[in-house]
Amino acid sequence: MKQHLSINDVQAIIRPAFGKLCCRKQVGYRRSLSLGFGEKVPHQNPKARDRFYGEWEIGTYNSAWRIMQAGKILCASHDPVDAIENLDANLSNITFTRLVAVQQLTELDIRVVLDLELTIDFFAAISDNDEVFHVFCPLNQYVEFTAENGWITGVSNTPWNK
Repeated sequence: MKQHLSINDVQAIIRPAFGKLCCRKQVGYRRSLSLGFGEKVPHQNPKARDRFYGEWEIGTYNSAWRIMQAGKILCASHDPVDAIENLDANLSNITFTRLVAVQQLTELDIRVVLDLELTIDFFAAISDNDEVFHVFCPLNQYVEFTAENGWITGVSNTPWNK
């Protein structure tokens, strides 16, 4: 069952992730971005590059994103690269540390704050109701933000009716 949330509700759900170290980072298919935080949780997905996910996984499947440090863009979804593997290599050169906060920058855009002056911005750049930003939480809890519906939570281990 899906439930609509405020940003304050979202902060309460994901607060246990704050202070956790980054354990996984990946640019994937269609320039998706995935970052894992906390404990490494093994999985049996043979298609996945890593043999684990983070206890907390944040990212996006389709939205535009950029990673900044002290006002300088380090890596972004629209960087001109020949292959996704090159964008993933650029991402691997960035040292991600602890998750500090998740903020709503505008009505449509989300910012993830890490220590060492790192920020990751997720931009609503798609006109359908696909997710802009998501968080896979422990115990199969899922939180997503869409431009059309705002913040929603539900379970991650059963299909959703969009």
